[in-house]
Amino acid sequence: MSDSPPGVVLVADDLMFPSRIREGLRPMGGSLRVVGTEAALMAALAEAPADAVLVNLTARRYDPVSVIRALKSGEATRSVPVLAFAGHVEKEKHEAAREAGADMVAANSSVSMHLPTLLGRLLRGERTDSASDAGEGDA
Repeated sequence: MSDSPPGVVLVADDLMFPSRIREGLRPMGGSLRVVGTEAALMAALAEAPADAVLVNLTARRYDPVSVIRALKSGEATRSVPVLAFAGHVEKEKHEAAREAGADMVAANSSVSMHLPTLLGRLLRGERTDSASDAGEGDA
């Protein structure tokens, strides 16, 4: 992880998580770009690389598993770390994200409460799925 503030792209189709992610990035000085589709994500990454991509697994307007697969199969994007998140009871979505290639999977509450810790670990190359490692036990 470099010492510069992280540039993050969030793939989400709701209004709640972008503000939570911005708040979580604030202490790190990070920047956030929000996109709502797989095509918009790929266009954003072609325009300017990102340090990490966050994928909301509860989306209704795009297929989050397809987004993760596309990222991890693209030559230019496969090395971009992906943090996927959904409610802690949505175990099937968590597992599908792991199978698609997400580098880290967490509960919504962990992302909201511990984003700097999770993102720091992700950018250092850690690939833990347990939010309890970040101080939250419901991943």
